[in-house]
Amino acid sequence: MDTFRHTINKKYLYLFHSIILSCIATVHICVSGCHGELKRNKVLPISVTGIELGVELATTQEEQMLGLMYRKTLGENEGMLFIFPEERRLSFWMRNTRIPLSIAFIKADGRIVQIDSMKPFTLDSHVSQEKVKYALEMNEGWFKKHTIKEGDFVKIPIVLGAEEKTGVKR
Repeated sequence: MDTFRHTINKKYLYLFHSIILSCIATVHICVSGCHGELKRNKVLPISVTGIELGVELATTQEEQMLGLMYRKTLGENEGMLFIFPEERRLSFWMRNTRIPLSIAFIKADGRIVQIDSMKPFTLDSHVSQEKVKYALEMNEGWFKKHTIKEGDFVKIPIVLGAEEKTGVKR
Protein backbone atom coordinates (compact mmCIF):
# COMPACT_ATOMS: atom_id res chain seq x y z
CA MET A 1 0.00 0.00 0.00
CA ASP A 2 2.82 2.43 0.82
CA THR A 3 4.45 1.75 -2.55
CA PHE A 4 1.12 2.49 -4.29
CA ARG A 5 0.76 5.86 -2.46
CA HIS A 6 4.38 6.70 -3.13
CA THR A 7 3.87 6.04 -6.87
CA ILE A 8 0.69 8.20 -6.96
CA ASN A 9 2.40 11.00 -5.04
CA LYS A 10 5.35 10.89 -7.46
CA LYS A 11 2.96 11.12 -10.45
CA TYR A 12 1.11 14.10 -8.96
CA LEU A 13 4.36 15.79 -8.02
CA TYR A 14 5.72 15.25 -11.55
CA LEU A 15 2.47 16.58 -13.06
CA PHE A 16 2.49 19.59 -10.73
CA HIS A 17 6.11 20.44 -11.63
CA SER A 18 5.37 20.02 -15.34
CA ILE A 19 2.41 22.41 -15.13
CA ILE A 20 4.42 25.00 -13.18
CA LEU A 21 7.35 24.85 -15.62
CA SER A 22 4.98 25.10 -18.56
CA CYS A 23 3.30 28.18 -17.06
CA ILE A 24 6.64 29.84 -16.37
CA ALA A 25 7.83 29.17 -19.92
CA THR A 26 4.58 30.52 -21.40
CA VAL A 27 4.74 33.70 -19.33
CA HIS A 28 8.41 34.22 -20.20
CA ILE A 29 7.79 33.73 -23.93
CA CYS A 30 4.80 36.07 -23.91
CA VAL A 31 6.49 38.81 -21.91
CA SER A 32 9.74 38.70 -23.87
CA GLY A 33 8.16 38.05 -27.27
CA CYS A 34 4.81 39.82 -27.14
CA HIS A 35 5.72 42.79 -24.98
CA GLY A 36 9.50 42.81 -25.04
CA GLU A 37 11.71 45.82 -25.33
CA LEU A 38 12.75 44.81 -28.86
CA LYS A 39 9.38 45.22 -30.58
CA ARG A 40 8.84 48.78 -31.75
CA ASN A 41 6.13 50.28 -33.92
CA LYS A 42 6.66 52.34 -37.06
CA VAL A 43 8.34 55.66 -36.32
CA LEU A 44 7.11 58.99 -37.71
CA PRO A 45 8.92 62.32 -37.50
CA ILE A 46 6.61 65.02 -36.12
CA SER A 47 7.08 68.55 -34.87
CA VAL A 48 5.63 69.91 -31.63
CA THR A 49 5.93 73.72 -31.63
CA GLY A 50 9.10 73.39 -33.68
CA ILE A 51 10.65 70.57 -31.62
CA GLU A 52 11.40 67.61 -33.90
CA LEU A 53 10.48 64.18 -32.53
CA GLY A 54 10.49 60.61 -33.81
CA VAL A 55 7.40 58.98 -32.32
CA GLU A 56 6.15 55.44 -32.61
CA LEU A 57 2.75 55.11 -34.25
CA ALA A 58 -0.19 53.26 -32.78
CA THR A 59 -2.67 53.00 -35.64
CA THR A 60 -4.19 49.53 -35.27
CA GLN A 61 -6.47 48.48 -32.45
CA GLU A 62 -3.82 46.03 -31.21
CA GLU A 63 -1.09 48.68 -31.17
CA GLN A 64 -3.40 51.12 -29.40
CA MET A 65 -4.42 48.57 -26.76
CA LEU A 66 -0.76 47.72 -26.04
CA GLY A 67 0.50 51.31 -26.19
CA LEU A 68 3.60 51.74 -24.02
CA MET A 69 2.72 48.90 -21.63
CA TYR A 70 5.62 46.82 -20.30
CA ARG A 71 8.27 49.31 -21.47
CA LYS A 72 11.05 49.96 -19.01
CA THR A 73 12.32 53.18 -20.56
CA LEU A 74 11.36 55.90 -22.99
CA GLY A 75 13.99 58.18 -24.50
CA GLU A 76 14.06 61.93 -23.81
CA ASN A 77 12.36 62.95 -27.05
CA GLU A 78 10.54 59.70 -27.77
CA GLY A 79 6.87 58.98 -27.45
CA MET A 80 3.86 57.31 -29.02
CA LEU A 81 1.30 58.90 -31.30
CA PHE A 82 -2.13 57.27 -31.33
CA ILE A 83 -3.98 57.93 -34.58
CA PHE A 84 -7.72 57.31 -34.92
CA PRO A 85 -9.83 57.33 -38.12
CA GLU A 86 -11.97 60.28 -37.01
CA GLU A 87 -12.35 62.62 -34.08
CA ARG A 88 -13.96 61.11 -30.99
CA ARG A 89 -13.62 61.22 -27.22
CA LEU A 90 -10.63 59.13 -26.19
CA SER A 91 -9.92 57.38 -22.91
CA PHE A 92 -6.54 56.09 -21.70
CA TRP A 93 -5.30 54.30 -18.59
CA MET A 94 -1.94 53.08 -17.32
CA ARG A 95 -2.55 49.38 -16.72
CA ASN A 96 0.81 47.54 -16.94
CA THR A 97 2.60 50.78 -17.83
CA ARG A 98 5.78 51.31 -15.79
CA ILE A 99 6.77 54.73 -17.11
CA PRO A 100 5.10 57.91 -15.79
CA LEU A 101 3.63 59.68 -18.83
CA SER A 102 2.02 62.90 -19.97
CA ILE A 103 -0.62 62.74 -22.68
CA ALA A 104 -1.69 65.46 -25.10
CA PHE A 105 -5.10 65.15 -26.77
CA ILE A 106 -4.94 66.66 -30.25
CA LYS A 107 -7.64 67.78 -32.72
CA ALA A 108 -7.53 66.78 -36.41
CA ASP A 109 -5.99 70.18 -37.27
CA GLY A 110 -3.06 69.47 -34.88
CA ARG A 111 -4.18 71.76 -32.04
CA ILE A 112 -3.50 70.45 -28.53
CA VAL A 113 -6.71 70.79 -26.50
CA GLN A 114 -5.73 69.00 -23.29
CA ILE A 115 -2.63 67.75 -21.48
CA ASP A 116 -2.85 65.28 -18.57
CA SER A 117 -0.35 63.50 -16.33
CA MET A 118 -0.67 59.74 -15.90
CA LYS A 119 0.79 57.69 -13.05
CA PRO A 120 2.26 54.20 -13.64
CA PHE A 121 0.15 51.09 -12.99
CA THR A 122 -3.07 53.01 -12.30
CA LEU A 123 -6.51 52.29 -13.68
CA ASP A 124 -7.55 55.95 -13.56
CA SER A 125 -9.26 57.01 -16.78
CA HIS A 126 -7.82 59.98 -18.66
CA VAL A 127 -10.62 61.08 -20.97
CA SER A 128 -10.44 63.81 -23.59
CA GLN A 129 -12.83 66.66 -22.81
CA GLU A 130 -13.39 67.16 -26.54
CA LYS A 131 -13.49 64.91 -29.57
CA VAL A 132 -9.92 64.45 -30.83
CA LYS A 133 -8.17 62.49 -33.56
CA TYR A 134 -4.75 62.03 -31.94
CA ALA A 135 -3.17 61.38 -28.57
CA LEU A 136 0.56 61.86 -27.95
CA GLU A 137 2.17 60.12 -24.97
CA MET A 138 5.54 61.42 -23.78
CA ASN A 139 7.60 61.10 -20.60
CA GLU A 140 5.95 62.75 -17.60
CA GLY A 141 6.62 66.48 -17.59
CA TRP A 142 7.90 66.62 -21.19
CA PHE A 143 5.27 69.14 -22.31
CA LYS A 144 5.85 71.38 -19.28
CA LYS A 145 9.64 71.18 -19.66
CA HIS A 146 9.32 72.41 -23.25
CA THR A 147 6.64 75.00 -22.36
CA ILE A 148 4.09 73.30 -24.60
CA LYS A 149 0.52 74.08 -23.61
CA GLU A 150 -3.07 73.74 -24.73
CA GLY A 151 -3.61 75.70 -27.94
CA ASP A 152 -0.14 74.85 -29.33
CA PHE A 153 0.13 72.84 -32.55
CA VAL A 154 1.61 69.50 -33.55
CA LYS A 155 2.65 68.99 -37.19
CA ILE A 156 2.12 65.45 -38.43
CA PRO A 157 3.71 65.52 -41.92
CA ILE A 158 2.55 62.29 -43.53
CA VAL A 159 -1.04 62.55 -42.33
CA LEU A 160 -1.36 66.27 -43.04
CA GLY A 161 0.43 65.85 -46.38
CA ALA A 162 -1.99 63.10 -47.46
CA GLU A 163 -4.98 65.27 -46.54
CA GLU A 164 -3.62 68.25 -48.47
CA LYS A 165 -2.88 66.20 -51.60
CA THR A 166 -6.08 64.16 -51.73
CA GLY A 167 -8.53 66.39 -49.94
CA VAL A 168 -9.59 63.29 -48.00
CA LYS A 169 -9.41 63.41 -44.22
CA ARG A 170 -8.01 60.27 -42.63
